[in-house]
Amino acid sequence: MADLRSQISTTLADFPAFPGLEGLLGLAQRDGIDIRTTLLRVLTDLYVQIPAHSPEEELHYTEHTLRLLGAADVATRAALAKRLASYPQAPRAIIERLARDAIEVAEPILKHSPTLIEADLAAIVSECGKAHAEAIAKRGQSTALEEAAVTAAAELCELFFAAGGHERRLILMNLDYATAPAVELPMSLQRADIWRLEAFALAHNSAAVVRELQRALGVSSAQARRIVNDELGEPIVAAAKAMNLPADVLQRVLLFLNPVIGQSVDRVYELASLYSEISVNAARRLIAILRDADPIPQQTVRPDDLRRQHAAESVRRVFSEVSQPRAAHRGTVRIQRPARAAGGD
Repeated sequence: MADLRSQISTTLADFPAFPGLEGLLGLAQRDGIDIRTTLLRVLTDLYVQIPAHSPEEELHYTEHTLRLLGAADVATRAALAKRLASYPQAPRAIIERLARDAIEVAEPILKHSPTLIEADLAAIVSECGKAHAEAIAKRGQSTALEEAAVTAAAELCELFFAAGGHERRLILMNLDYATAPAVELPMSLQRADIWRLEAFALAHNSAAVVRELQRALGVSSAQARRIVNDELGEPIVAAAKAMNLPADVLQRVLLFLNPVIGQSVDRVYELASLYSEISVNAARRLIAILRDADPIPQQTVRPDDLRRQHAAESVRRVFSEVSQPRAAHRGTVRIQRPARAAGGD
């Protein structure tokens, strides 16, 4: 454990621009907690958020990652490979190591990494054999397949947004029977994430809600804006269902986020009813369509002036998995269908 604390202390010194890492040292001091896997994931999450690195940063990240990979299981190494596969600034030494790993780890690197050149691929085929060769053979096929998938998803996306409320409900209900897999969200919402999203909605801060949806759902900023600004409301219901938001939170979001929806209690009631009728899998299939219709370019990164803010946010999400934050107390808004006056028009 002392060696682990020393390793983390060295990491802190090597990455002064990555705020929040000091919290890992505190976790490492708890008996029985080995946070090397968490440290590997945090470092990588922070690393890929930045478009370019100094030679010193790349060297330190490479050294620490190669050392931590030795203690990581296959699932962790595979997750790391998926994160780095399309990142243009991924260090060559790490890519070469992952490309020669078990095929579960190597496959995304072999299919997508721009770091590998023809000579690298030929050497990997010679060293690693058939499974790696088959993955490499798919490098040329993936672009055409991805373009076809984007076109099909874009058509479905426009079909959904062009539909009326009744048709949208039918689409969402029928997505339960679609053969496409439900999308995996990039993060699991914690109570603090839910509280923050709701607080932004109650403050009518639609731009902040867009950012929260973009991060939580893995959709582009354009698609997140469409979800928030849609005047019928089914997209935000599907987004809430995909994230498993509590029903009462969704009701408050509907009342305050979009004034066109919030001014009609009847419409809020209808959307709350839709939320209870659709499944999480159906909602996530719709989110998958929105993602595929407008893929986020891997090279797109946040501006440098937001670097510290978003780096700290990534670390906060990791820590929330270890120690759940207590949600702030808030009032409850209950939505009830308005009663019709007897004899009324």
